[in-house]
Amino acid sequence: MDALLVATVFGLGVVFLFDALVRPNIQVDPLARLKRVGPAGACAVIASLVAGVATTWPVAMIASAALGASLPGTLRRSRVERVSLARREAIAEVASRLRDAIRSGIGLADALAQASTRAPGAIAADLRRLVAESRVSGIAEAAESFAARVDDPAAELFASALGFAERLGSRNLSDVLDSLAEATTAQAATIREARARQTRARMSARIVAAVPMLLLLAIRRANPAYLAPFSTPGGQAVLGFAFVLVWIGYRSMKRAARLEGGAA
Repeated sequence: MDALLVATVFGLGVVFLFDALVRPNIQVDPLARLKRVGPAGACAVIASLVAGVATTWPVAMIASAALGASLPGTLRRSRVERVSLARREAIAEVASRLRDAIRSGIGLADALAQASTRAPGAIAADLRRLVAESRVSGIAEAAESFAARVDDPAAELFASALGFAERLGSRNLSDVLDSLAEATTAQAATIREARARQTRARMSARIVAAVPMLLLLAIRRANPAYLAPFSTPGGQAVLGFAFVLVWIGYRSMKRAARLEGGAA
């Protein structure tokens, strides 16, 4: 076993032994500790340990820890983008159904109730709550709460249309909903296409950034002596500089693919 790995394990053992001696009566809950560390910290520790076992290079462990710490945030932003797009498309679908119901002669309250029973999953719960609250506080106030919960520009327009229809009558509501559905559908389609292109650009950036790392691991496994100079302090400095350049290139590619007004 490499000396660095032995020293790391020994150091962790000393820390745990000291913690047990100074706090012998405290019940330790591993799950609670994991929650305090958080997903980013847990991913950083796991990635660092994997890099340490694979390479025994401190610089690689630091770089892997940084990469692991960024993974939960990347997944969370991707999920937020998917949910936001699904909500926008769902609002367009509900607006279309509500428009058709009103044109067939159904009242606004009954049309909302019908639309809520077949609403897309992205806003189904929020729309059912809107219907329930409208029976108590009125459609306008319930629509404002709906827009605040969904937190999307399309939801705000939808809520404004419902509020005006309740106060001024629903004579032109079907036309407003028709325009809203068309505009929201077109906007969602544009965003989906842009997101697809952005995803391809992000994947290209990740592949370009990952290739040097994978080559290092492959060469180290095939011929460890070839990369022996990187185990020296000077070699670690060169390796760290190379990782910084890779990171700068990766961030530059992501920035070039960023949508206007969106996250990188």
